[in-house]
Amino acid sequence: MRYFIVLLFFLSALRLHATDYYVSKDGLDTNPGTESLPFLTIGKAASLMIPGDVCFIKEGIYREELSPANSGTAGALITFKAFEGDTVVISATEPVGAWSNHTGNIYKASVTMPLGIERNMLYASGKAMDLARWPDNADNDPYTIDATLVENGSESHVEGTGIPAIDWTGGYMWYLGAHSGASWTRKITSSASNRINYEAINPNKWPFNPHNPTIVRNGNRGRFYLFGKLEALDHPGEWFYDETDNMLYFNAPGDVDPGSVVTEVATREKTVALDKDYILIDAIQLFGGRVHIAADHCVVRNCVVTNGFQSLDELDNTDAQQLEGAVTIEGSFNLIERNLIQYGSGNGVSMLFFWKGSTSNTVTNNIIRHFNTIGIHASPIRSNTPETAITKNTIYSCGRDGIYVSGQNTEVSFNDVSECMRMNNDGGIFYTVGNDDDKNSVIHHNWFHDSEGPDYADGRAAGIYLDNHSKGYKVHHNMVWNVTWTGLQINWDNWNLAVQNNSFYQVEEAMGRWANGFTLKEVEVANNYASHKDWIGTDIKNNIIDAESPFISFEDQNFSPIAGSSLIDAGIEIEGITDGFLGSKPDIGAYESGGEKWVPGADWTVADDRVPDEGEGEEILSLDEDHKLNHYVRVIPNPVSASLDLFIDVPYRGDVFLALYGPGGQLILEETKRDTLPGEYKIRLNVEGMSKGVYFLKYFMETGDIMTRRIVKL
Repeated sequence: MRYFIVLLFFLSALRLHATDYYVSKDGLDTNPGTESLPFLTIGKAASLMIPGDVCFIKEGIYREELSPANSGTAGALITFKAFEGDTVVISATEPVGAWSNHTGNIYKASVTMPLGIERNMLYASGKAMDLARWPDNADNDPYTIDATLVENGSESHVEGTGIPAIDWTGGYMWYLGAHSGASWTRKITSSASNRINYEAINPNKWPFNPHNPTIVRNGNRGRFYLFGKLEALDHPGEWFYDETDNMLYFNAPGDVDPGSVVTEVATREKTVALDKDYILIDAIQLFGGRVHIAADHCVVRNCVVTNGFQSLDELDNTDAQQLEGAVTIEGSFNLIERNLIQYGSGNGVSMLFFWKGSTSNTVTNNIIRHFNTIGIHASPIRSNTPETAITKNTIYSCGRDGIYVSGQNTEVSFNDVSECMRMNNDGGIFYTVGNDDDKNSVIHHNWFHDSEGPDYADGRAAGIYLDNHSKGYKVHHNMVWNVTWTGLQINWDNWNLAVQNNSFYQVEEAMGRWANGFTLKEVEVANNYASHKDWIGTDIKNNIIDAESPFISFEDQNFSPIAGSSLIDAGIEIEGITDGFLGSKPDIGAYESGGEKWVPGADWTVADDRVPDEGEGEEILSLDEDHKLNHYVRVIPNPVSASLDLFIDVPYRGDVFLALYGPGGQLILEETKRDTLPGEYKIRLNVEGMSKGVYFLKYFMETGDIMTRRIVKL
């Protein structure tokens, strides 16, 4: 027995000395995994590592799934990280081999795409391509839909003009109702002249009520596009996979031979699969597959997650939402910190409670952009877990809500969220849906801004939306501006709400509510500022409505009250909200005169900063090739009074043409940039001397791609 105890102590002592393993593309899995004799695969190291071990991964693309065999401990995490200075990519894709011409600009290659119609994806030069469809994605902007109007329909068919006369049986129809709150997809059962028949939905049950083609709103019955047939492949960037003979068909962007660009297909759903606790993933680029955390106390830090979740909608969806995301968490006490998470059809970070009772996860200091391109209930951050903290993130560009949180005892603070609701209607930059529970959650010190509902609906994009039966929220010190609906929207049964020291500027209404015969009680509204009326609550006091800007500089985002403003010293003291105020009384609004000029969002930027440089001289348009930003066409701010910045994507090399048209359609200015390299660019536009009104900026490429943006000059 004594010998056993000594031996056990000896073995335990050995584990106190952690091992460093090394992985390299020129290594061998038969090596010992040292720096001089590294392993070839991450999987080999992962199979051996125990608490405290570190795996240093050297330069290269690793086409495998990272999945540790063991858990770490609280004091000794198992760590996977890029070797210092090296670019390490874990990819869930495989490269496409030889292409041959099929017909015209369409090429084909023999590949295996094992993930099925919902999850199969083709990438060209790192960008997700479009499944062959009609109408085409003519402007290459995933948020503009490019769909056709429903002229008539029922629970099992739609009619429309110009539908190509091919047999659509076995293809799919994507549909967005006239209400435009959420989309759904169904398999096509048959087709006839300008008619599509599909698997029937129940028009009396949500989400199909109100989202179905029998309902007319905003003068239409909704819109649809069709996809999933080889005969529809007729536009650059489209692909089709025939699983019967494992043949991939592709019309590459620019109508080039796809052999001249990097093409790869998704073959694994995950880049990282953590089902063991206390794992750290650090400074690794993750491409084409999601990070899945079904464990506790794990950390993902300093990573770049690109195209982590590219998927069609569930083809039999009955709940109008997607659960998974580029980062999917089904565990507790996990930390997602300082990552760039970008591009996905659904959620960016998804935290799920349903199956494992997840709780107490933190998402902080990330940049998250370009999510929800299928127009469903999905968000850059979506959580139904309790005790969640979502703080200091920069979030922009999404089809519907920017942040969705419905768990109890959550905190949403110091986030900068913009450019939401690009496809959907009747939503908010922050959005939640309630029930009978008091959520006991707080939303504070956020910027929610620059979001407008689509012009094919009625433009309902709220800053903060506490939807049906939301209860138990404290909303304070939020700055909301430039939204096309209310600063704060509440609906149905609402109680135990505190709305305090917020600023709502350039909104249609300060607050709104659909009562529908439900109860409103214990709703305090105090110390708030808005540019437009009115306030809704049961205890309304010391609020100001004034259309004139009360800020030191709205253009420079200095939202402190200007000297002499009616906001100064006009509030009441509220314990825990106005503590430390200056002057005789607290100020009204989100900022205290002379107080902290807090700025939300991530404390870092991507390599190419979004913050514009100051313009010089008389130049109206300037292209800064040092500011490549990896997104489509964005306009900030909009509306604008002096100057704005455009952020545009150039998908392939060629000439770029820019033209600005005035309210009467007249050409105001034009600019040409020859032989522009692929990338993302920042453009400064000075409009200070232009008349008030609606302008249209068009961005052309020599390939025929056109994107249009509406600009409102104040």
